[in-house]
Amino acid sequence: MKNPIRITVALDEESYEILNDLKEEFRNSQSELIRRALKFYHDYRELERYDWKKVKTYVEMLSEGEHIILDIDHWVTFLRFIETHPESEKFWEMHREVARAHAEEFRGKDAKYVLERLEACNFFRINAKNGEWTLVLNHEATKKFVKMFLEEVFRNMGLNVEIKEDLMKLRLKL
Repeated sequence: MKNPIRITVALDEESYEILNDLKEEFRNSQSELIRRALKFYHDYRELERYDWKKVKTYVEMLSEGEHIILDIDHWVTFLRFIETHPESEKFWEMHREVARAHAEEFRGKDAKYVLERLEACNFFRINAKNGEWTLVLNHEATKKFVKMFLEEVFRNMGLNVEIKEDLMKLRLKL
C-alpha cells in the first residue's frame, strides 16, 4: 500500500465546525471525512444543477413511505377514469377528507410552504409575482383535483385564497 498523499486545507470557521460535528457524529478522522466528501461530490456532482431544497423534500417524502412516484400517464388515466365512474362523488369526498388531513399537517405553515411542497409532488410548477401565484399544471385533467385540494387545504388552514382557472393554469391570490 502506498503512503497517503498529504495536503493542507484551510477552512473557514463554519466549515471547521461542520467538520468537527461530522467527526463526532460518524466517529471518523478528518482525513476519512474529507475522502468521503470528495468521493460523494465526485459521484453526485451532476446533481449540482438541481434545486437541493426540492431534492431534500423528495428524499424526505419518499423515505417516509407516505408518497410514491407515479408516471403522469397513469395519474391522468386514474383521473379520467374517476370522472366517468358512476360513484365518482365518493372519490371527490374522500379527496376532500385527505385535503383536510393535510391542512392539519400544514397548520402553522404559510401558503408559500404548502405550494412549494405540492410543487415538489409535481402537481404543478409555480410562477410567483407580487404575492400572486400562477400554478402551471402538468395536464388539463389534473385541474379539478389540484383546485379542490388547494381550496380544502387553505380553507381548513384558515387562509382566504382566491383561485381562478385558466386553460392549463390556476391563479391564486391571498
